[in-house]
Amino acid sequence: MQRREKRELREKEIIEKTIRLLSQRGFLDLRMADIAKETSYSMGTIYSHFESKEDLLVACAYALIVEHKVLFNAIGSQPISAIEKIITTAQCSWQISMRHPDLIEIDNLSLMPSVWRRATKQRANELNQLHVELAQLFLGLVLEAIETSLDGYDQLDKEQTEQLANYLTHGMWGLCVGLSSTAQSGYASTLCPDSGDESDRYFATNYSNFLKGYGWQEENPEAVFAQCKGIAQACMDQTTWFSSSREQ
Repeated sequence: MQRREKRELREKEIIEKTIRLLSQRGFLDLRMADIAKETSYSMGTIYSHFESKEDLLVACAYALIVEHKVLFNAIGSQPISAIEKIITTAQCSWQISMRHPDLIEIDNLSLMPSVWRRATKQRANELNQLHVELAQLFLGLVLEAIETSLDGYDQLDKEQTEQLANYLTHGMWGLCVGLSSTAQSGYASTLCPDSGDESDRYFATNYSNFLKGYGWQEENPEAVFAQCKGIAQACMDQTTWFSSSREQ
């Protein structure tokens, strides 16, 4: 095995074990010494890969966003319409935020200026570029959905359609983040009980109402969301960190 390959495998191992430690302890309580102990590598070895704890956090977030890209590609290969792929993507985002808030926290923390300023510029740029790539992939789905599944936009020119797609993309992302944050808060405990069926209904109702506001004409949105939920789980099971087997 080449020296470079050994280094890459060692770095991957450090990242994977750090993600597990972050899930158990959180970022603030985790020390680099804990990571060295867990991996059985010296502190010098850890620091030869990552300049700081923040640099390692960004590397962990990158690994998780790569998983999101795997997930998105799995959804993209499904024989369903663009709007159903969007709903399936949203279902995945919802399920991950409900089942794996520890992993969502890693990604959220990695975007804080106080974190990426202490990470290496290369890692911060790589993470940002990956987010951009995913956003562009999703934007392509939204453009297709405007053409095929949303009513009332036939008269828009190309520039107007692209502007609408950007609004929709940002709105969908913001809605997913907002709904999951609300559902996880104590404030929402009476509105969104712990029951999986009730919390899924909370999500589906709000998300379908959002889509209807943009011209989605669907007689039975509940059935569409139920179908997309099943597809979402099958796609999540193709990943390492978000699969149902990890929960077990």
